[in-house]
Amino acid sequence: MIRRVGVVAAVAVGAAAVAVGAYAAFRATMLNTGNSFAAGSVALSDNDAGSALFTTLTSVSPGDSQTNCIRVRFDGTLNSDVHLYGTVSGALAPYLTLTVTRGSDPTPSFGSCSSFGADATNYIGAGSGVVYNGALSAFPSTYAAGIVDPQVGGGPETWTQNEAHVYKFTLSVGSNTAGQGQLATAAFTWEARSQ
Repeated sequence: MIRRVGVVAAVAVGAAAVAVGAYAAFRATMLNTGNSFAAGSVALSDNDAGSALFTTLTSVSPGDSQTNCIRVRFDGTLNSDVHLYGTVSGALAPYLTLTVTRGSDPTPSFGSCSSFGADATNYIGAGSGVVYNGALSAFPSTYAAGIVDPQVGGGPETWTQNEAHVYKFTLSVGSNTAGQGQLATAAFTWEARSQ
């Protein structure tokens, strides 16, 4: 009886080996080639050629002001939200009023606002195209707190490839005597983030 069980076991093991060998002998593959992947881009450019927007506002008196314009263009391929914010320092900043107006210019030239036309929309209740009007010291300092580039009709603007806007910056000196002899600096940043 033990001999029969041994023979049956040996036959079963041999049959299993044949079955495994037969299974391994069948094989097929299919190749899918030519797959490629490319990431989109988020990019902004301006027409300042590395120059500061305000360079001649020195020895100012109460009531003095200066206005300059800059064109910003979206060069990326991914639709993006654009926010405007800045880094401001100096004791004079609370005594300077900054007004930023968004619009267009058929022939934009950095600094010049001679052909500037403000957006028709009164975004914040401070006049056509105005997106900020307040003390330079209160200008938003982060992307999260930044001025959301507005859309005509409300809500944030979604910038698409080659979209461009011109921004008019007007800086005015207040009459508070505490501003005498003080200095201020500012750097303005437009930041685009894809949706």
